[in-house]
Amino acid sequence: MWRMLACLLLVSGVLAQPLIAQAQAPEVVSVNEYTQLLREAFTAAQRTDEIGLREASDKIVALKHIRTRSEDLIEVNHQWLKDALASTTPNLSIIRDRLAAMLEALTAGRESVPQDLETLQVILNTDPFNKLKPQDAATPPDFSFLRWLFSEGLTSCFTVIAVVFVLGLILYIARTVQRSNVKIARRKAPAEEQKLTSVQAIERADKVAAEEANFRDAVRYLYLSTLLWLEERGMLRYDRTLTNREVLAAVPSNTPLHQRLAPVIQTFDRVWYGIAEVDQTTFDHYRQQVTSLREVR
Repeated sequence: MWRMLACLLLVSGVLAQPLIAQAQAPEVVSVNEYTQLLREAFTAAQRTDEIGLREASDKIVALKHIRTRSEDLIEVNHQWLKDALASTTPNLSIIRDRLAAMLEALTAGRESVPQDLETLQVILNTDPFNKLKPQDAATPPDFSFLRWLFSEGLTSCFTVIAVVFVLGLILYIARTVQRSNVKIARRKAPAEEQKLTSVQAIERADKVAAEEANFRDAVRYLYLSTLLWLEERGMLRYDRTLTNREVLAAVPSNTPLHQRLAPVIQTFDRVWYGIAEVDQTTFDHYRQQVTSLREVR
């Protein structure tokens, strides 16, 4: 009898852990704390660590507001993440890509680089965005949050964060549509990529471009070879949890390496996260950028 009672208490304690963790999760965090929570979830999704992803996601879903430096509160809603994990077999790659887009948007907003706004404007002025009609959307867009954001007089910095965040979600949707219409070669697992050297990665890029005409993946291997080359020469530590902007920020500005690396990262972002078609000319131009970077000493 005592053994049975002890087992029941143990099972009850285990089942109550998610509820306790959710109850203890804060509803309001700072922008930096919010970014760290997203990074933990992104890293878990990248490692295909479903348990770790669910633990980090419980904290994110529980959030109601983000506190700015001026003590203003920005309302957030992560119902998409809760719905994505409701499945018994959640699609971790889609969750990972969406979290990556959110991290990129937050980083871009804090930097407030004019070139970013110019790039976004170019994207919005090309297909399919310049041909969108109201009936194309399944649900009419709700701009009440943006009206509140501007009417409350937030600083220009956080206005940029909000705009870039929304545009990041639009880019994610456009990328998903493109992937559903284009046949993409199966990607190598992260464990296999970690065994590559910079030379092997660039050889893989040439092979994928020549034999499969999969220029998008070929560009990805060129970018991977760049990161591996920098690590092999002790110029930069290769960390898969860092966003591309954070990789560039780790290199001192006003240096030859920073000047050569910037266009390599910008071109990769346009190809990998954008909607532009990738052809042999794009690949050849990008390979020339990567080769030029290796001339830096």
